[in-house]
Amino acid sequence: MTTFRQRFVGATELPKTLTEFDVEQSFQLSKDDLDAIRKRFRTAGRLAAAIQLTVVRATGRPLDRLTNVPRALLRSLCSALGIQETSIASLKTLYSRQATLYEHQAWARQVSGFTEVDADVLASCAQTLGRLAGTASSVDELVKQAEIWLFDQGRMLPGDRVLRDLARQAYLAIDEAALHTIREQVGEPGVDKAIRAVFSMRRGRTGGTVLEWLKGSPGKHGPSGLSEVTDKINFLKDLGVDRWTLDAIPNARLRAYGQTVVHRPPSETKRLKHETQSVEVICFLRMILLELTDVALYIAARRVCDLVRRASTKVQGKQTRGLTHYREKQEQIRQVLHEEGPDAEEKLEALKQLVPKDDVEPRYSRAALVRQALVEDSTRVQALLNGLTGLDLQGRANVPSLKQIDVLRDLKARGVKELPQDFDLSITDPVWHDLLRDENRVKAHAALRACALMSVRKDLRGGRLWIEHSLDYRNREGLLIPPEQWKKERGQFVSALNLVMDPRKLLEVIRANLEAGLAGLAEALRTGKVEIDEQAQFRLPALLPLEGDDQVRRARDAMFNAIGECQFSDMIVEVDVHVGLTETLLGRKANSVQELLGCYGALLAHGTENDAKGVAAMVPGLEVAHVTSAMRALEAADRLRKANDRVVAFQKRFPIAEHWGKGDKASADMMSLDASKHLFNARIDPRRRTYAVGIYTHVLSTYGVIYDQPIVLNERQAGAAVEGVERYNATVEDGIRLSLLAVDTHGYTNVAMAVAKLLGFDLCPQLRNLSERRLFVPKRMDVPDSLAVATVDDISERAIIKGWDELLRLIASIRIGRVSPKFVLEKMGSAAQGDPLHKAADHLGKLLRSLYLCDFFSNEDFRREIHTLLNRGESVHQLQRAVFHGRVMPERGRRSDEMRAISGSHALLTNIVIAWNTMKMQEVVDRWKKAKTPVDDAWLRRMGPVHFGNINFRGTMSFGIDRHAATLLQKQQVERRRA
Repeated sequence: MTTFRQRFVGATELPKTLTEFDVEQSFQLSKDDLDAIRKRFRTAGRLAAAIQLTVVRATGRPLDRLTNVPRALLRSLCSALGIQETSIASLKTLYSRQATLYEHQAWARQVSGFTEVDADVLASCAQTLGRLAGTASSVDELVKQAEIWLFDQGRMLPGDRVLRDLARQAYLAIDEAALHTIREQVGEPGVDKAIRAVFSMRRGRTGGTVLEWLKGSPGKHGPSGLSEVTDKINFLKDLGVDRWTLDAIPNARLRAYGQTVVHRPPSETKRLKHETQSVEVICFLRMILLELTDVALYIAARRVCDLVRRASTKVQGKQTRGLTHYREKQEQIRQVLHEEGPDAEEKLEALKQLVPKDDVEPRYSRAALVRQALVEDSTRVQALLNGLTGLDLQGRANVPSLKQIDVLRDLKARGVKELPQDFDLSITDPVWHDLLRDENRVKAHAALRACALMSVRKDLRGGRLWIEHSLDYRNREGLLIPPEQWKKERGQFVSALNLVMDPRKLLEVIRANLEAGLAGLAEALRTGKVEIDEQAQFRLPALLPLEGDDQVRRARDAMFNAIGECQFSDMIVEVDVHVGLTETLLGRKANSVQELLGCYGALLAHGTENDAKGVAAMVPGLEVAHVTSAMRALEAADRLRKANDRVVAFQKRFPIAEHWGKGDKASADMMSLDASKHLFNARIDPRRRTYAVGIYTHVLSTYGVIYDQPIVLNERQAGAAVEGVERYNATVEDGIRLSLLAVDTHGYTNVAMAVAKLLGFDLCPQLRNLSERRLFVPKRMDVPDSLAVATVDDISERAIIKGWDELLRLIASIRIGRVSPKFVLEKMGSAAQGDPLHKAADHLGKLLRSLYLCDFFSNEDFRREIHTLLNRGESVHQLQRAVFHGRVMPERGRRSDEMRAISGSHALLTNIVIAWNTMKMQEVVDRWKKAKTPVDDAWLRRMGPVHFGNINFRGTMSFGIDRHAATLLQKQQVERRRA
């Protein structure tokens, strides 16, 4: 069952606002149902029985005789049964006898296949909740998951009290298990020491408690920011947090415990009972250490880039001054040569003085000059290197960077400030050897520090170095399937992945397809569809626009004129009524109008440029405290993702969406949100030259945003691209998995293309640079003569065969969730060259890229499809910029949870607009067809639901909750408001 239809599971009554669309999706009678009703009941009892049957199938619970029945459901059932439409208000009108009600309920259970729960089923449900409690953020969320699990098992749902007791027990068991783990791994003395430490007062000008200090986020990525982070890490290591082994506590639960401390004032945490305080504080400290380590490494990497940039600027200045000197020298030579009076011998003597025989300057490359400048900047280099080496770096055997660090530590311990003459140059990169041989051994010592700094950064990025108390820089080997388990279960994993044990079979298929693709490309080259220029690079003709653009534009304008103007707040409420957004975000229906408004306000505060104070000023009756409290609640894991899934499923169900695609293709790209320069994770957007943070989104061919994640600007996005597809395919419930993802140049690498293919989908990049359009083929492969100049035969099939088993192990580890594609691909970039696994994936990816380019170059329809997918993603980005047109302020986005909430809320608001537009477009199309107005399907295929010119995103917002209170609020709250 899809998440969209799950919104009715567990309902004890149906909303009056139930629409015809809801009825069509969830309350329809089949032909067999109609035959069973007509056979079992007389005309007078058929409507009541039909109501019971449809409601049991949608909710898992029967309706009692006092429940109101929505008008849309009555109209649909009367039409299906062929009886006159009635206007009854509740089932009480249909059931004059209580026994008849019980008889109909029993019949509905029998026909629908639902059975009553028993002790064994409840025990199984309790076990399931025990597993789910590790990631659930509240008891209400567990109750909802219990309802869905029982519904999927075909069981009638018991009363709320029964399920709530099971949920509380599961939650309590998780707490007890966490407390047991902490007492076992940390010990009571360690727990008491940690609690005393975090509530102790700090000395100095700032004051406050240590807990408040640890909760503070770093500012800019400068030296002071790095120093602040490393001070916190050292404090936590002094407490022994890096030695705590809390693997028995699920990572999601560890984060949930830690977030409660982050979101709560220290005084309230201090008043908790000792057991609860122990669990939350210890998990908070562990979570903070993991996050701070990642932040420290991120800031250090930025600082390395800054140092290299500073050195490059210094070299550029020297080169500019050197050029001026040479021009002056050239002018002097010209004056001597063209001066009248002196004879040739005098001129020759003057030229010898201007250009001495022994004055020959050595020639260095720009990279060599930058390395020299880094050596001269020894103070900054040493400070940064000291910060990195104090983070407990670990690595593979014989990693040169660790050997360099050991040498530096030994020299420092002995108080030696010069590099020994007998230093082993083999542990360093050859490009540094000239600097390390310098006669000035103090300068050579500085060169070793600069070399070690660059080596550590490269090995961290390549996965050869790692830190155990980190999330993004852990040991890759420890995250993969253990070798013993892989050896034993390899056949099962490979079979489940639908791959082959012998890579030669796969290579034979790829080689055959590549030969056919090259032949087709040679034919396209012969017929002039593709050209190869003088630089042996492919050039493609521009895609011509499709005919009928004016007709499509006029039809689109007419459609949105018929839809009319709309307030953003009304759109949010209307989609919430249909989908149950706030129920997903809160884990239950809202208890009050204030809580509902707070949830809407939190969405706007996270997903737009407004902050909590600005949103409270826009929404009458809403206070800042309500918004900030709800904003913290939205940071809980997966809540925004589940809400987005519901909205996308809702939007895909409209018939008009079928014109835009089947839902098996998508595009992925990054959009940048302007941000304050005081955010440590902000970088300069190269296009707009402003500080910004990145939001990477996956957009379906039907326009819905199916996955979003915050990323860092100016870095390869291939890991984020593959991660989004794998996460979506792992959770999609309608059976339509993504088979193709269109990306731009930043969204691919050769390794990513190989990983994507082995995970079951094609990564299709639209390459911007002509130099990247070369075709790579296996060695000694026959290539058509016309393509020989544009091909490179350096693919080693032997390397693929040699690394195939490790590649399969990697893919299997991704598929079962042990490691994320983003983590893997970030560690398999250019810094991982020399790793056999990287080499195998890189060569396989080059083969797949050549196969893809053959189709992309020779098939115009395929090229247009990729172009269309990317254009749809860009149109969604335009809508996203209308939703969020300002910038991320410095007090937001410093924590990873905040950035995920900003990204998820922004995607959810965007999806709300897309879903609402789709719903209204469907209504207009239905009216046009009913009025016999011509509507061409070809026009609909080229109209998108991302129009926003008719939407008012700003100003005072009024949410019309009173009209939908029965749907959006808890039942008891609705009755209280009526009273």
